[in-house]
Amino acid sequence: MRMADLTSRAGVSSATVKWYIRIGLLPRGESTARNQARYDERHLHRIRLIRALLEVGGLTVEQTQQVLAAVDDPERGAADVAAAAHAAVSRRVAHQHTAEALPAVDRYLAARKWTVGESSPARADLAAVLAALRLLSGPIGNDDASPAADADADIARLLDPYADALEPLARSEVAGLPPAVHRGELAERIVLGTVLMDQAISALRRLAQENAFTAAADRK
Repeated sequence: MRMADLTSRAGVSSATVKWYIRIGLLPRGESTARNQARYDERHLHRIRLIRALLEVGGLTVEQTQQVLAAVDDPERGAADVAAAAHAAVSRRVAHQHTAEALPAVDRYLAARKWTVGESSPARADLAAVLAALRLLSGPIGNDDASPAADADADIARLLDPYADALEPLARSEVAGLPPAVHRGELAERIVLGTVLMDQAISALRRLAQENAFTAAADRK
């Protein structure tokens, strides 16, 4: 298909397509003449993937580049692709006391028997959350202010309802990945399942919370 057909079907401008190509998100089309190229369904599919990551997933251009590089690298397995997606959705906002909260996070993960690498962005994200909560509401996980056992119990009460709900979901997501599909398709499914469902889970929680507040007000 020509550029006009591609942009019409993809819902983007030719300038956007050329920009995607220039920054490496989209492969070049097959050259047919000077300043002309032919595109195929793979280009259309990639544009839709790019738009999903940028517009719905909320990733930056740099994060999208990193995720797509993992998708396109045949040497990277499913776990590596998932790690790239996890890094992309990480907020990467470190609280000034994040490092102090990391031991409490590690004890919590160990208690749940979750195997997580030290470089996991989500591990640091959770530590930043606990560090902020500690300043707002008291010594959550602060061994200097309270015994470690008491602090860990506070963290468990805070996090267990969420972890209990999400653990079987995560196992189902991993188990549900089809083993007999093309490696590129599998990588895309991992990325979309991580990036887009991260948004969906957050939206569902807010909707459920709104419903709960409404129901509570109606009972009064």
